Amino acid sequence: MSPEAKILVIDDDPDVVEALKIILKMESYRVISAFDGEEGLEKVKKESPDLIILDLLLPKGDGDVICRELKGHPRYTDIPILVLTAVAEKVNAKLFPEHKIRSLPADDYADKPIQPQDLVDRVKKLLARSRPKEGDKI
Repeated sequence: MSPEAKILVIDDDPDVVEALKIILKMESYRVISAFDGEEGLEKVKKESPDLIILDLLLPKGDGDVICRELKGHPRYTDIPILVLTAVAEKVNAKLFPEHKIRSLPADDYADKPIQPQDLVDRVKKLLARSRPKEGDKI
C-alpha cells in the first residue's frame, strides 16, 4: 500500500484550518498548513504536497495569484488544487465575481462551509486523477 497523501491547507482562518485537519486526518491523510500566501508557496516548495486546499483571500498573496503561479510552473502544475472559499460572503461580488473564480486554473472549487463528506469525496477524486494507477507506465 502506498503512503497516504500529503495535503497542504492554505487558509488564514485558524479555525477552518483546524477543522479541515481533523476531517482529513480521520481519513489518514498527512496534513500541513500555511496561513498566508508567502508561507503557502514556501510550503509547496519545501513539502511537495500531493494536493493543495487553497483559500482565495489571503494575507501576503491572494489565492488566485498563487493558483495561477503554481499551475503555470512545470514543477507544480500537476499538483491538484481545490479552491475552498467563502469569497462571495467576504467581498462584493462585483470585485471578485464568480466567473473570475471559475476561470482560475484550479482543479475543483467549493464554497465554505463545506460538509465533511463532500470535502473527503472531492479530495479522493482529485487524488485519484493525479496519481498513476497500478500498471500505468511512468
